[in-house]
Amino acid sequence: MKKNTWTYILGFLLIFFGIMFIISPTGTFRSIVLVAGIVLIVYSVIGIIRGLLSKDLYSSYFIGGYVIGLIFGIILATHTEGAIKLVSILLGIWLFISGLSPLIMAIKTKADSKIIISLLPKVIIGLIALLLPIIPVITTGIFVGVILILSGITTITNAKNDEIIYKVKVKK
Repeated sequence: MKKNTWTYILGFLLIFFGIMFIISPTGTFRSIVLVAGIVLIVYSVIGIIRGLLSKDLYSSYFIGGYVIGLIFGIILATHTEGAIKLVSILLGIWLFISGLSPLIMAIKTKADSKIIISLLPKVIIGLIALLLPIIPVITTGIFVGVILILSGITTITNAKNDEIIYKVKVKK
């Protein structure tokens, strides 16, 4: 597949998951936390087994990390409600940091105002989630849904702009 095809697929997936967050924010968070817990459990168990069976001296040093990952995965999978609140705070940290860095770069390089406007909600919502961790998961889920939809639209729009930029006619 072409690079732009993958970009369009990513854009539509972002929009789809954004809509899912808006329709059922708590359910979507619960599903993500449960799946993350299960994936972490499987990943950690495989890592522990590989560490125990490996003859490599250094692989045994990673077993402690895998055990902690296993414990964290079990907590995520069995205590989803508490983990959802934790995920909401971690999501706020991620949104703030992942929005602030590109925003600073966009401002310094005097980028298109569309890019700056698309990054502002990430920073603002991340900051709100950090300063007011009592915001319900439902509100956070709706905000995340809006951000995902905006990110999907921006991704698709940027892919279309890339197509236009690269289609240059050369005169001989």
